[in-house]
Amino acid sequence: MEKVIFTDIDGTLLDSHLPDIKKMKKLVEKTLESGAHLILCSSKTEPEQNKIKSNMDLHEPYIVENGGATIVPMDYFKKSKITSSKIFQKNYIIETGGPAQRIRSILKKIKNEHDIDFKGVSDLSISELSKITKLPRDYASRMMKRKYSETIVQIDNKNFPKLAGIVEKEGLKIIPGGQYFDITLGNDKGTAVKVLIDIFRKEYSNNVIFFGIGDSKNDESMLTLMDFPMLVQKPNRSWESLQMNDLQKINGIGPTGWEIALDLVLKY
Repeated sequence: MEKVIFTDIDGTLLDSHLPDIKKMKKLVEKTLESGAHLILCSSKTEPEQNKIKSNMDLHEPYIVENGGATIVPMDYFKKSKITSSKIFQKNYIIETGGPAQRIRSILKKIKNEHDIDFKGVSDLSISELSKITKLPRDYASRMMKRKYSETIVQIDNKNFPKLAGIVEKEGLKIIPGGQYFDITLGNDKGTAVKVLIDIFRKEYSNNVIFFGIGDSKNDESMLTLMDFPMLVQKPNRSWESLQMNDLQKINGIGPTGWEIALDLVLKY
């Protein structure tokens, strides 16, 4: 039985406040040594995830920008043909999200027609984004390279419900994150996960089991598709409130909880 783990990154595999890449690398190595497949599924962009993967020696498919696209190494699946994809730098790019340019155009229209002040990453310089997010400039630069979504980093809380209502009427989708929120053209993590699950099932003749590890609301669409969905704790030791009956709540914050979840996967 092939084991496939879909995992969020920030607040799950990687601590959001004190990111420990060495700890993450050990967890990735332990996973790969067990023979399990590890699929990163995050709101992070392709450049952000590539930076992380370069430290991990991780040659696996991964999902970017809340299901905007799935990137699969061309030599990864041996039997399954991947159609409806682009090819770039020895990877298949399966796009399940719409272009960021279209999203930004709609948001600009909303800003002009309604009295709501908000700022997305495309409204800021690298220096401004670095200051707001408290990220180094090179990290901020990778965060800005969005192809399938826009991240809103500044808005008055009292304006959020109004913006949310207008955005949904325009056919966009708001996806809450740990600190900020993303806007897509209707996709979420589950959109891309469904596609990849189907490929894995064909590749291994359905002899495959899916595990999911997350920590927040934007992981719900991913976790609902898993055979074994697991939720790690937030820094205040609470769990995100998700509408799922079979969800396993792990007693551990972020990467500590992730390691406990991995042990459960390996025992299965």
